[in-house]
Amino acid sequence: MNKSNGNTETPSSNPQHKEQVVEQTYLSLQKDLEHWFQSSLGRTLLASQRQHIEQAVKGCFGFHQAEIGVSHRVPVGNLSQLGHRFYVLPEWVPELPDNCVISRSEDIALEHDVADLVLLHHALDFSTAPHQTLREASRILKPSGHLVIIGFNPLSSWGLRKALTPNSRTGAPWRCRFIAGRRVEDWLELLDFKVASLNYHLYAPPFNHQRLINRFKGLDNVLNAKVPLGAYYIISAQKQVGSRVKRARKWRNNPKVVGLPMANRSDINKQ
Repeated sequence: MNKSNGNTETPSSNPQHKEQVVEQTYLSLQKDLEHWFQSSLGRTLLASQRQHIEQAVKGCFGFHQAEIGVSHRVPVGNLSQLGHRFYVLPEWVPELPDNCVISRSEDIALEHDVADLVLLHHALDFSTAPHQTLREASRILKPSGHLVIIGFNPLSSWGLRKALTPNSRTGAPWRCRFIAGRRVEDWLELLDFKVASLNYHLYAPPFNHQRLINRFKGLDNVLNAKVPLGAYYIISAQKQVGSRVKRARKWRNNPKVVGLPMANRSDINKQ
């Protein structure tokens, strides 16, 4: 009869198994968020974000733009002036465009200092490790490059709905992380970013009926973007870490060859 040695590890107690479960949960949440953006409320949010993101990236220049977000089907940075735009996505899907990098946001498969502009479109909200995602965004960003972060605001009517609704009964976006903009701002300062602005938008309550949404649209014209009650925030920051400058090679002129008279060996022997 075989006896158990007491060290048998069940899947639920295996750290690697738990990590895989968490990763699959947030991957599923990302897909749910993509579908949610097709709803009336989702389309309203996306239209507002695209409008304000266009203003946020207007002064950004360079060539390479990385968008780490919900999906290539829900782009927000197409109106920038940068020439090469690509997406960082966690998994391959059919009919994926060529300008996509398949990689987790917590461990981006790119070299250091490759992007002039990085957009995090709710990437922190469904990341398994938001702080690590932010560090990776900083790593692939060039010195003096720009970072634009879009996230759900917990101090809003949207955050209140999330707090009052159990996760087991809801889908995206209410199961996403709602990380306060001020907290993200503190993270950026630790990573040597200079925060240029933190603005809030879309003050309408989260009604999923177009008629009710239209009724509250006027709040955005009344309330200032600094009032921290909007459904989402946009943070614009610039990377302050200095670039590595290679030392210039010091060129020296070729030394002049000077001929010296050679002594005759016979003369030396005579001495």
